[in-house]
Amino acid sequence: MRRRSHTHGRTERGASAVEFALVVIPLLMIVAGIINFGFVFAQQLALDNAVRAGARAGVVDTGNDPATVTQTEWEAAAIGRDLTSGFSVTYGPRNTCEDSTFGDSLIVKGAVNSRFIIPWPIPGVRQSVNLSSQAEFQCEYE
Repeated sequence: MRRRSHTHGRTERGASAVEFALVVIPLLMIVAGIINFGFVFAQQLALDNAVRAGARAGVVDTGNDPATVTQTEWEAAAIGRDLTSGFSVTYGPRNTCEDSTFGDSLIVKGAVNSRFIIPWPIPGVRQSVNLSSQAEFQCEYE
């Protein structure tokens, strides 16, 4: 005896398209998040290295201004600099180790605002992140 399946005119032809539409949006958001995180992480590493190089230049008496060295290192190493704004370098409590006493430190701080490569389509979600870095070295000469 033969059994007949009755679908009453219903088919599942569009089910896979609907499932794909429901899965692709979260998947694309995860991929965009991974790309944005990697980009911002690379910029943070470049900022860390630039600030460290500037602080070291101020400590070892190279004759170079730490801010200039930091700016030069940032421009050489940062990827996607066109997506950044507001790069700044500050000192504390001194900008050179000249006339320092034993135990004095040179602190160089850097900050930059970085926009994401892939903007988030969700309202209210930030489209950029503020990055900052600080390097502190003990003065090596008087």
